[in-house]
Amino acid sequence: MRAEKKIWFREICLKNGFTPTDDQIEQLDYYVVLLLEWNKKINIVSRKDEENVWTYHILHSISILFKIEIKRNCSIVDIGTGGGLPGIPIKILRPDLSILCIDSTSKKINAVLQMIRDIKLNNIFALWGRAEELGLHQEHSGKYDYTVARAVAPLKDLIYWSKSFLKRIGPDRLTIETRENNRMGLNPPALIAFKGGDLSREIELAERKYNQLNMQSIDLTFYGSEQLIASDKKILVVHF
Repeated sequence: MRAEKKIWFREICLKNGFTPTDDQIEQLDYYVVLLLEWNKKINIVSRKDEENVWTYHILHSISILFKIEIKRNCSIVDIGTGGGLPGIPIKILRPDLSILCIDSTSKKINAVLQMIRDIKLNNIFALWGRAEELGLHQEHSGKYDYTVARAVAPLKDLIYWSKSFLKRIGPDRLTIETRENNRMGLNPPALIAFKGGDLSREIELAERKYNQLNMQSIDLTFYGSEQLIASDKKILVVHF
């Protein structure tokens, strides 16, 4: 079954214009093993999702790489990482990125730290604390290019937390580019939030509070997206 999942995942990536190496596939496979082991000790993913980790969690986490072209060598804060999702899968497929995984549950951060060590990943860190507090610390305030969040909090809260972490730039900087590969080129700083369902009210509340920001909803449709847990998955991008 594990071999079949790896073949399936590689095919999905290739058909979406992304080419993972053999080592990256093996690292993802090892991460799934570790994630399921930790899930027996602490609640990281739903028990009913355990058989579908590759689809519901790994594929979903890295799907932003099919839709958005994140600039090379940038830094990312994964807000509310839980068991390292989406931070660890993104780091495995984009080793050039520097990633900080944060969560307010110490047990989950301890698990993430151990998994990072076990997989032998470099330039990815995990920190316990609340986003609204960590973003104010001198070593993190205004130091990151992107924030990502997966099923964590309402958009207006994610924007508020992200503002502290993200770098400051001039208001005239272009943030959206069109690429031939149909991915959206996203210049930092920006928030990338995984969302689902009817987001009209959530976006309305965020726009009312942060009307100076450019917000964009992207349907998370790609080859293989029908295998996600729901068909109405989206990415919300907020350009700062």
